[in-house]
Amino acid sequence: MVIDIFILCFLSVTTRIASSLELQPGMPNVCTDQELSMLGSSQPCVQAFTRMVKVWRQGCTGRSWCVGYERRTTYYTVYRQAYNMDRRTVYKCCPGWKQKNGEMGCLHRICAPNTCFNGGRCSELGDQICQCPQGFQGTRCQYDVNECEGNDGGCEGYCCNTIGSFYCKCPQGSRLGPDGKSCQDVNECEELNGGCQQVCVNTPGSYHCECSHGFRMHTDGRTCIAVNSCSVKNGGCEQRCVDTGNHLYRCECRKNYQLTRDGKHCELRDSCEERNGGCAQMCDSHGGLPQCSCRPGFTLSEDGKGCEDIDECREDHAKCSHGCVNMPGSFICVCNPGFELGADGKQCYRIEMEIVNSCEKDNGGCSHRCEHTTGGPLCSCNHGYHLDHDRKTCVGNDECVNGESCCSQLCRNYPGGYECSCSAGHRPNPDGCGCDEVDQCLSQTSGCEHYCVNAWGSYECFCRLGFRLEQDKHSCTSLYGRDLLEEEDEGNEDDEDVEVRRIPGLLFRQPPQLLQYTAALHSPYNTGEGGGHDDDGGDYDNDEEAASAHLGELRLVSQIVCLGGSFGLDCGLSCEDCVNGGVCSADRDHCECTPGWTGITCNQTCPQGTYGQACNSLCRCQNGGSCDPVTGSCLCPTGVQGLLCEDGCPSGHFGRFCQRKCNCPNNGRCHRVFGSCLCSPGLYGRFCHLPCPRWTHGAACSRECDCDLQRSTGCDPRKGTCWCKAGYRGPRCESECELGSFGPGCEQQCECPGGGSCDLTSGVCNQKCPAGLHGEKCQLDCNAGQFGDNCSLSCDCGGSSCDPVTGQCDCPAGKTGQSCQEDCPDGFWGLKCQSLCSPCENGGSCNKQTGVCDCRPGFTRMLCQDECPYHGSCCLTHCSYQSDSSCNPQTGHSFVLPGKITCDCTMCNIRAYYLCEAGDWGLGCTSKCLCGENSVGCDPVSGLCSCDAGFTGDNCEQRCMQGLFGKRCSQTCVCQNGARCDHVTGQCSCGAGWTGDSCQLACPAGQYGHHCSQQCVCENGGLCDRITGQCFCPAGWTGASCELECEEGSFGEACALSCHCANGGLCDRVTGLCSCSSGWTGKHCQKACPAGSYGLNCSQACQCLGTHEQCHPVSGKCTCPPGYYGMHCGLRCREGSYGPGCKLRCRCTNSGRCDFRTGACQCPAGFIGADCSFGCPTGHFGKDCALLCSCGEGGQCHPATGRCICTPGRMGHLCQQVCPRGRYGTLCKHTCDCQSGALCDPVDGSCTCGLGWTGQRCDRACAQGKYGAGCALDCPCLNNGTCDHISGSCTCPAGYYGHACQLECPFGFFGASCTRPCDCRVGQTCNHVTGVCVCPPGYRGAQCQTRCESGRYGQECQQSCDCAGGSPCDPATGQCLCPTGWAGQRCEKECGGQSFGPGCSLQCQCSHGAQCNGRSGQCVCTPRWLGPTCTEELLEHIPAVLNSSWAQRKRRAGSVKAAQPRERAGGSPTLSSTLKTETFA
Repeated sequence: MVIDIFILCFLSVTTRIASSLELQPGMPNVCTDQELSMLGSSQPCVQAFTRMVKVWRQGCTGRSWCVGYERRTTYYTVYRQAYNMDRRTVYKCCPGWKQKNGEMGCLHRICAPNTCFNGGRCSELGDQICQCPQGFQGTRCQYDVNECEGNDGGCEGYCCNTIGSFYCKCPQGSRLGPDGKSCQDVNECEELNGGCQQVCVNTPGSYHCECSHGFRMHTDGRTCIAVNSCSVKNGGCEQRCVDTGNHLYRCECRKNYQLTRDGKHCELRDSCEERNGGCAQMCDSHGGLPQCSCRPGFTLSEDGKGCEDIDECREDHAKCSHGCVNMPGSFICVCNPGFELGADGKQCYRIEMEIVNSCEKDNGGCSHRCEHTTGGPLCSCNHGYHLDHDRKTCVGNDECVNGESCCSQLCRNYPGGYECSCSAGHRPNPDGCGCDEVDQCLSQTSGCEHYCVNAWGSYECFCRLGFRLEQDKHSCTSLYGRDLLEEEDEGNEDDEDVEVRRIPGLLFRQPPQLLQYTAALHSPYNTGEGGGHDDDGGDYDNDEEAASAHLGELRLVSQIVCLGGSFGLDCGLSCEDCVNGGVCSADRDHCECTPGWTGITCNQTCPQGTYGQACNSLCRCQNGGSCDPVTGSCLCPTGVQGLLCEDGCPSGHFGRFCQRKCNCPNNGRCHRVFGSCLCSPGLYGRFCHLPCPRWTHGAACSRECDCDLQRSTGCDPRKGTCWCKAGYRGPRCESECELGSFGPGCEQQCECPGGGSCDLTSGVCNQKCPAGLHGEKCQLDCNAGQFGDNCSLSCDCGGSSCDPVTGQCDCPAGKTGQSCQEDCPDGFWGLKCQSLCSPCENGGSCNKQTGVCDCRPGFTRMLCQDECPYHGSCCLTHCSYQSDSSCNPQTGHSFVLPGKITCDCTMCNIRAYYLCEAGDWGLGCTSKCLCGENSVGCDPVSGLCSCDAGFTGDNCEQRCMQGLFGKRCSQTCVCQNGARCDHVTGQCSCGAGWTGDSCQLACPAGQYGHHCSQQCVCENGGLCDRITGQCFCPAGWTGASCELECEEGSFGEACALSCHCANGGLCDRVTGLCSCSSGWTGKHCQKACPAGSYGLNCSQACQCLGTHEQCHPVSGKCTCPPGYYGMHCGLRCREGSYGPGCKLRCRCTNSGRCDFRTGACQCPAGFIGADCSFGCPTGHFGKDCALLCSCGEGGQCHPATGRCICTPGRMGHLCQQVCPRGRYGTLCKHTCDCQSGALCDPVDGSCTCGLGWTGQRCDRACAQGKYGAGCALDCPCLNNGTCDHISGSCTCPAGYYGHACQLECPFGFFGASCTRPCDCRVGQTCNHVTGVCVCPPGYRGAQCQTRCESGRYGQECQQSCDCAGGSPCDPATGQCLCPTGWAGQRCEKECGGQSFGPGCSLQCQCSHGAQCNGRSGQCVCTPRWLGPTCTEELLEHIPAVLNSSWAQRKRRAGSVKAAQPRERAGGSPTLSSTLKTETFA
């Protein structure tokens, strides 16, 4: 058979993997993109195969039907899947946008962290992308909201928009209100009077200056120029105007009037201000006239001004019981011997006790002096001693230690005193304290020819320049001959008035003494060696021997050797005594002092004129300057300056060449040019003759005292040391005295008995006594029932006594507990329950007080161990009669009438009758009385209670009602004034302040309390409250007994009112009227003396003539006001100085202008502070930093001009703009250098690279394998695919595709993007990279277009077939394709017998022994049989036909044989799938 194969391919419908088709170009936010698509298609292939089929035919020879074979061809269709790669353009949403609900375009932003600007946040709801903060708007908050567009932002003035906000500004002359929007007028006149010299008038938004009457405005609009004439509006004077010449005038007032502070107006003079109106004591002004009065205790004299003392003793106003002594303004009562003055200060009481002199025995225990007092002996000591802590023993004062000695060098203490001594080279001063150096040069014993230098205990000669000392150590010889000596002598005569001292190589004018001493020690001539002799050798020998003897004596003193690390004159010092930083020497024999200190223990500063280590350096300060003892720097006196104080004149001189004498006290310093006195600290005035006013000190009295004004009286005018009032201490007098000390500086010790405290001011013992004591001097013990300080507390012990100090209760026997409220615990009795009870028997109990057993009824004896021989209290005696009845010793037996009882005694055989015992009543006395303790018992028959006097009620449990008393409360009380009546006796118990039988009398004067039993202790006219005894003090007195005058600063009753006297005025403690000090006036001394007056009560007239000259309100001295100087104060202070006398230096910095009067700094724009040292705070600028900066975004404004200084990255007038693109830095003056479209930071120019770029300038693409922002992402590309450095998309190499190049090209495609189809004829398989065809087995050639030649098979037809008989093999697998009739692996087996066809796979159908053709299966029948299967028997009568048929078979067989080679060459088709079959005949 021949099989023909036909392949037809058809293109099917493709399916594309692509993005949405709804987005089209031109829609909002739609971007184009390239997308790789893989198209898949099903390709049909029509194939066919041909086979032979058996059919019946008509018209066969001899028969009507015969069997034949026909070729039949079958066609079928198969499909295979084919793929193709396609790159096409797609439309997507641009980055940052998205599409919702099929909208026409990408209308919704995707919010990322960097999407929103200016602090905006991504919006979670609504269509808005960003939720913008206040002040910004736009989809991404990129636009500023101009709040000023609508209604000017609510600003009253100007509205200034800023990035993200706005602020309000006000016009010049107004300032922003607290709400930040409204404008308020600035009162320019509040600060420095607006710069106006006189009157400042504020107007809305501005101001202007005006001048007072008599002045006109200067062209500067601020200064007022005086119209110096009385003819113009009377010179501005209210009353009189007086011309004084030189275009000057002054105002005066009429009589009884005085000038006000402005110097022009007049006011009615207070007649009491001048000399107190002539009154001796108190003065009141009425209608301009003084009216005098006197304090209590005085009366007005006949002249109506003076005050005379009232003699209360003579006029019998004192009411003293014994004697009276008159005092100025008061009196005191005295008593006769044996009496003492009562608490009222008038009554005298006899002293009932014997006074024992406590000093008689053993001097009272005192070491020195003893004084008897009511509180016991009071000890005191002789001079040089003080009391020890026991207040009796006297110990010596060590004046050398406590600093009380006056010794300038050495001090030696001895009992009762001390003695001063001097170190070597000095001798005691006649004052006994100081030490004078022994200057042998002055004693004219030295014999030096030229100069003599005094040394410690000796002297030394030296010569002038040009001379040398001879060997006699006295004479001087010229080094240059006689002529030079004469010339030198002539020069000395000229300079005779100037004291000149020379040291070899140096010349000094009046050198200090230590300089002379130092020069002598450093003399180049040896003073200890002998030398040659001259003509006067004898004299030389004598002098030298005398000097040597003297020096030898001194050396002998210095040979004292101290042992054991001690040193000093008496070897009493050691290294531990070195002070002020001094350290011990290596030999421990002296102190090595730090610079600036000297002395044997480094306890002395360098002498004047020296400084430094060991004080060996000489000061070079001139003109009286003193040098620092440590560094030597010069401290110049007032008026002298320069590094060495060289710029000035010596003390007492001024003028050119310093030849003029100063006219200053004590030869004081004066101004080197003008001669005006330069006062020392603590003095002021024209001639430095006035001490500093109170509360000031220092140079020019310019410093205020740093003292507590209430606790000090002032300070030292020179040093400023505070003067403390009595009772205070400390550098500022800020601390009170410690307990036990008093007085100024708290230096005195209290001397109160019992260690009590005293008044901090006076030392008077306080009334607060120690616990357990009371009395005026704490000399009495507490009364029973009282304890504590001043015995002021009551014991809480249930009526028992307590310890007078601690208050601890002293409980009686049988009681215990904190307040003695508890009985002793069982088993204990007695005081403090310390005794043990005896064991009581038969139920007996221990008595808590006595310890005796209290027996139950029916028992007796000490321990209740025996029964009673009779019944309780009924059988009082033993019965002597017999009876057959028995008596229970506990209960008894009773059968009698009510009120009686019978006792049947077994021992007596008698029945006795008794009344019921107390407490019993009724039949057989069996009922108990219910009467209380306030009854005398009950009726034995009825049981009715009989009450004591003062009680009532059924059980006598009630007291008599108020107003009744006595038996059965039948009597009426007669008590008055709220007194309580005793319910028993009717006696009246008077309340405090009343007395008398019926309490009808008030307490007489001087008595108070219950029954007026206590004496008042009020002094100085104080009234005593008759109930409490409290003293009501008259005006001016205070204290518990009115014993204290009002303290300074208070007056009136109980000193409850505060004085308001200012400026040192004294307040009257009674009336509170102020007595002003000189220079002050007014009701409260609050006014300085009016212009033109001074002194006490401002009664003196000033004599000052200058326009600016002021009269001192105290002394009347004419002085210049601050800011002026010169004759009549006509000159204003020069630039840089101000204040009184222009002596103060301005402290203004930063070009600030100093007010010549006050020194207040007028700061330039941009500066503030007292000295203009502070720049404007952030956000302010201009004059006084009053203007607000309007610079936005962190911009700083210039402190003076307000010009905005923008931060880097900002620009514009208000720094409101960001640098334009491509610019950065300050003022945006730098050009950005960023590449590849990178963003440039406007602040520092740093580049923010876009996706895929890196480097400082963003000029480098990401390295291979990296992409994205900052090149931080790793590329995902595989198989050597390259990554886009921006997006990270992979560019695949040939043969690969996919988002990460992870896939090889699909079957049938190769090359870049797998877009090229393989050009292969068979199999369509090629290399996915190169496209080289990969032929299936059985084909070869560049396109696999050639089948393997016959006999060849396999890959590239490289193998040879192994088939028998030349059978072909399958070109792909090499399997032998056996021709029909053959079989076997190599086709080596021929079909035979029963099988035929391809592979002998068909069964032969031959019958009757016919042979089957192995190739075609045709049967070769035996004779007699016909038919395809030899099943038809041959008829005998038709042999011809048979022969004919056989011949035909032979021919057919021959034709079949001819076709056999062709059949072997063919093959059977393989059907993979049959979709359609057609048969053709």
